[in-house]
Amino acid sequence: MPPARQRRQRRRRAMIAVVAATATTAALAAHPAAPARAAEPALPPTVTAGAMPTPQTDGIVFTVAIVGDVVYAGGRFTRARPAGAAPGGPGEVPRTNLMAFDVRTGELLPWAPAVSGSVFTSATDPGPFCRQVGTQQYVCDTVFRIEAAPDRRTIYVGGDFDKIDGQWRSRIAAFDAVTGVLDTGFRPRVAGRVRGISVTADTVYLGGGFRSVDGVARGRLAAVGRDGTLRPWAPTADGEVFAVLAAPEHGRVLLGGAFRTVNGEARSAMMAVDATGGANVPWQARVPEGREVVTDIATDGEGTAYFGAYHTAGGGPRFEGRAAIAIADGTPRWWDGCYGDTQSVAVAGGVVYAASHTHDCSAIGAAPENGPIDYYRLTAETAAAVRTAPATVNHVRAGDPIPEFLPWFPGTNSGPADSHFKNGPWAVDADGRYVVVGGEFTTVNGRPQQGLVRFAVRGVPGAVNKGPQTPFRAPTLSRENGTTGSPVIRWTTTWDGQNSEIRYEVMRVGRSTPLHAVEARSRPWELPQLSYVDREVDSGTYWIRAVDADGERIGSPQASIG
Repeated sequence: MPPARQRRQRRRRAMIAVVAATATTAALAAHPAAPARAAEPALPPTVTAGAMPTPQTDGIVFTVAIVGDVVYAGGRFTRARPAGAAPGGPGEVPRTNLMAFDVRTGELLPWAPAVSGSVFTSATDPGPFCRQVGTQQYVCDTVFRIEAAPDRRTIYVGGDFDKIDGQWRSRIAAFDAVTGVLDTGFRPRVAGRVRGISVTADTVYLGGGFRSVDGVARGRLAAVGRDGTLRPWAPTADGEVFAVLAAPEHGRVLLGGAFRTVNGEARSAMMAVDATGGANVPWQARVPEGREVVTDIATDGEGTAYFGAYHTAGGGPRFEGRAAIAIADGTPRWWDGCYGDTQSVAVAGGVVYAASHTHDCSAIGAAPENGPIDYYRLTAETAAAVRTAPATVNHVRAGDPIPEFLPWFPGTNSGPADSHFKNGPWAVDADGRYVVVGGEFTTVNGRPQQGLVRFAVRGVPGAVNKGPQTPFRAPTLSRENGTTGSPVIRWTTTWDGQNSEIRYEVMRVGRSTPLHAVEARSRPWELPQLSYVDREVDSGTYWIRAVDADGERIGSPQASIG
């Protein structure tokens, strides 16, 4: 978003806050509601929360990457279909674990590499990312990561596969991003799963579960040249590496995963190593010594990395939400203290977007465990810390810097009933215009949509708003003095999919204009009560209209008093 527009939106939000506070004080003098809130800092706008038409898959999308105007998606699926089509419906086409679509139009693109894996025999089930095809026979061909080179001309794909379009490609492959053609010269042989990829001008860093590359021992971390030639870089991790993020400007590579040691040093789930030699470098951030797994790392390009994680066992302080950490030395900038596994993070426009099943973010005053919505599977937070923690919760201490949970509430389900995971969203990417989400969900905002969805910033053609939400109940009516006096109209506020503040207009049947208007802040878990006394009449039929800053509106049912 252009800086000038961001400044205008910040000024507008600040003006709304002042007007809302003034109106609320005047309207509720006779009937006090919630105590006044402290003035809030200007917050960055999110993308809208209404789902835009997006292609669908018949399986799980584990990775998405926006490269220019193209979205590349990878995972475990066999078919793709247009938005609105049911499985097997019109327009469905074969797509084997890789596909692409136009981020602007949602049009499915013809790029369709066939990703496959060889059948192998094992007495041990290799796990839910693979599929069984016979007695003790399995195929592992899932795509876990897609990353673009800095020049955006090449994309790299990593996973479990060993062939692309019938050509041997051992867990890593490269494509020309302009033509979509498989790179015939890039052919490293990686002996095991590739889960993390990060690309610089001359190097491709890999992380995963592998133990060798091109027959040379590598301990779950390796680097190859852009031509596929193995580099001497060879740090070691004792557990699977899920994410790598190269930061050449700092001469280091950030690591995240299920490991407990890096280069033999006790370092649980996150660490940084030298980008050339692979030795450990200073890293201050520590997670609880439990079963944390860092799943993803993203950067804003301004010296901060954003981590998402999950914990494989309950109890105790644990890192399951998000964290912002200085790339240069690993100093934490903030932890959000949220519970609920995070599978992926992306940052754009000062906002950190996450694919998760977030719950209980009481460390930052959001998403309480027993709120009206149990899980928030898509979330947005400020990239910067904007206030301090009010209490000690999880691994956040009172007074620590914390981000703000932003009003962005699209909703997905957890996926098919027979899913092993039931995570809903698995992947998210953002480029300042769009946010694209992939996963195993089959609905978005209560409507059928499988595997993929996109959202856009305000002003982008086709952006869809998600405004005030139902149920928005009828007001309750009473008399000012109990059994006599003017009608008192009381109502419970609603919440909005992409705004914190909503304007409420008290309407009386027979009158075309509002009797009264007031703005109030609400979230799905925080719905204050408001009221108004109508001194013009002694009876009437009333309803409440809710209008947000984007002009979206709904009306409540009516209620009457005689």
